[in-house]
Amino acid sequence: MGGQVWLTALGVSLLTLLGLLLRPWHSVTIPPSVQPAPLNRTGDGIRFKYDSSCDMQLNAGGWVGISHVSCEPSTKGVATCGPGHSDNWQWSAAAVKCGAQRTTRSQLQGALRNRWVVVAGDSITRFFYAALLRALTDDESQQVVFGHQDFEHDLDDNVRLTFRWAPYAENLTHILQAWTAHSEAPTSVVMSAGLWHMLHITDALGYQQTLGNLKSAASRFMSAQPSSRQPYLSLFSISEVYPPKFKTEEKRAHMTLGEVDAYNRAIMNSSVLVPSGPLHLLDMHHLTQGCGPACTHDGLHYSNATYDAAMQIWANHLLLSLSQETSRKLMLG
Repeated sequence: MGGQVWLTALGVSLLTLLGLLLRPWHSVTIPPSVQPAPLNRTGDGIRFKYDSSCDMQLNAGGWVGISHVSCEPSTKGVATCGPGHSDNWQWSAAAVKCGAQRTTRSQLQGALRNRWVVVAGDSITRFFYAALLRALTDDESQQVVFGHQDFEHDLDDNVRLTFRWAPYAENLTHILQAWTAHSEAPTSVVMSAGLWHMLHITDALGYQQTLGNLKSAASRFMSAQPSSRQPYLSLFSISEVYPPKFKTEEKRAHMTLGEVDAYNRAIMNSSVLVPSGPLHLLDMHHLTQGCGPACTHDGLHYSNATYDAAMQIWANHLLLSLSQETSRKLMLG
């Protein structure tokens, strides 16, 4: 009798598990608002508030807790797919209403044809660059160069990718000022700066002031470009950190959760982001905090899935911008 009960319970458990494994991926929905607080925090800390605009809502979503998602049309609401991911990120219902979907290689190549994309900043943007390169080519000769240096790739469809090592906001300001003074300028710029300032200067108010200068330089840069081809400028929020995995005392002392909140608050208060400023938010803090400590090997840099998701969010932002640009041209005749 006891054996029959045990076997019946085991059968029910196996059927339940099988049902979970066979359920369609697009039915997996975990709204960000109900995600548990990260393991290394007692609360959520500072979070960027998303208004109803699609520009902000495209950042909204959550990690589904599933290691493999098939790369099929039915799963297009999940930003990441395929083998090699420990978790995958899915857009919220609000983002999907804005048209959010995983872009294919051909779609991304089409959007970037004859365009110059510059990724400028610190190691976080370098990992983003690697994700963008992975999405565009399988050519193993096209590799990211590690270290504090610039590099570039020329790809099919006249797609030009450039990485600029610029770990401080002042570096980004100088780069934008240089482009403003020259005729050749990129069509898209992805930027990240803050972690080096946090580590070596540790002054969130000072960081906010440098963002004010970046805002001014970005506005002048935009004004210097043709109205028919306005560059798309993005800024990363500060990634979450997990101090127990840091390998140096300097990082443990300066790169705290409190400083992460202070630096993200500085971004909010600087008015550098749309709609008050010219830069579009790519919320790396939301992505990395949601993925949690298991996604980072050193407390600072995260899994490929994190940057693949960031790249997909950026691609959707870009496609939205191109659609709006096309609409403006049609209205102008």
